[in-house]
Amino acid sequence: MPASVETQWPAAGGPQVRVALGSLLHVALNFNSEGNVDKLGRVAVAFGSAEPVFGDAQMVNVGGNIEQLDLGGWLKLGLAGASGGKPLNSYLRSAQLEVTRLDYLGFSFHEVTIGLSEKEGGWRIAIGGPDAAGVISLPPAAEPTTPWGMEFTRLKCLGSPQEPGLTVDAGNAADPRSVPAINFHAEQLMWDDHDFGDVRATLVKVDDGISLKRLQTTSPSFGTDATGEWRGKDGGVGHIEGSISSSDVAATLKQLGFADVIEAKTGRLVFDMNWVGAPTGAALELAAGHVQVALDKGQIVGLKPGAGRVLALASVAELPRRLALDFSDITDKGFAFDTIRGDFNFRDGSAYTDNVLVKGPAAEIGLIGRIGLKNKDYDQTAVVTGSVSGSPLPYAAFAGGPVIGAAVVLFAQVFKQPLNGLARAYYRITGSWDNPTVERIKSADAAASAEAPK
Repeated sequence: MPASVETQWPAAGGPQVRVALGSLLHVALNFNSEGNVDKLGRVAVAFGSAEPVFGDAQMVNVGGNIEQLDLGGWLKLGLAGASGGKPLNSYLRSAQLEVTRLDYLGFSFHEVTIGLSEKEGGWRIAIGGPDAAGVISLPPAAEPTTPWGMEFTRLKCLGSPQEPGLTVDAGNAADPRSVPAINFHAEQLMWDDHDFGDVRATLVKVDDGISLKRLQTTSPSFGTDATGEWRGKDGGVGHIEGSISSSDVAATLKQLGFADVIEAKTGRLVFDMNWVGAPTGAALELAAGHVQVALDKGQIVGLKPGAGRVLALASVAELPRRLALDFSDITDKGFAFDTIRGDFNFRDGSAYTDNVLVKGPAAEIGLIGRIGLKNKDYDQTAVVTGSVSGSPLPYAAFAGGPVIGAAVVLFAQVFKQPLNGLARAYYRITGSWDNPTVERIKSADAAASAEAPK
């Protein structure tokens, strides 16, 4: 990138030096002549193609357009000053910047306007744009334990780079000890296409990181309560536990960016998860822990009619993109259920279950096996039971009549109770999330394949 340096000698005052780094940065320095000594008087910095402009109210004037900004580095500079010297507010009291992409804590925000101003020894950062509108309040450098205030009317985070050639450098965000105490509130928080509604969080400093004392989300269809922590060196380890309760499961799924293929009057998800490193999407994809799901009074509506209308179970709990049940070829309207219960253990990029049970008036479905979160695939076995007499399910779905064998005993042991129904059918679900393969299998094959979750 071409650089140029130009020195001017105005008729009055000291010399001016102008430095240009292509179209990236322009700097002007104004010196005051005192005897035979020229002392620096004013500095003007302009990012992008804008011309630097000196300010009368402060020694350093900053403005212009920045393609990519690491907010964490700027905040550290503003709080501590350079190399233990005077804090930044000794030279700079306000600034206005236009940022194409702002990165902070591994998240990205596009087309952001930043208004920086000194306030009672600290900083007030006004943020505006299509992705964010709010204020960050930083305490004075002499008060390192005072929480930062973050108050937003809207905040949309992008969890990964969206433009070729641009990468997120979280910098000190990879160290939980560098994260300050924070009081956070956003009236509307979105992470990619997930809408969490009104969110409040309280982060408290501990010796080796931060503690999440409270995380609450509120929306018309669901609410969340959670606590957690992120502690340690070399990226640290994280933990979060809590619950999500829904009064309209279909609306909740849609709001969170999942496929709204389940309708239920109530739903509850209890979670206890651990991960290694910063809480980014990549780290959470490999998180380990336990999730318990309970749904009541609803129906599975994401159905597609198929040739012969043979029952085919495509998935249970498709995570992390969506939380759904997808039965194919039962009826045009859907599969009604009274309850859905299940536990999932997360490890090595997969979710394992040995007790998912769907109870409905037409049939009961038990499922055990693995859901690949990293590879987005299935490896599961299902047993479906139904009463042939008076059942809306076609008898062809259970061709061969009642199945009695090792798999019946196995599923009875797994679910601690026999699945009700006169007819049973067993299915193997494999392949990718987008195009799973569902095939009818014999009871002996079901018994063998069902050993996988163990």
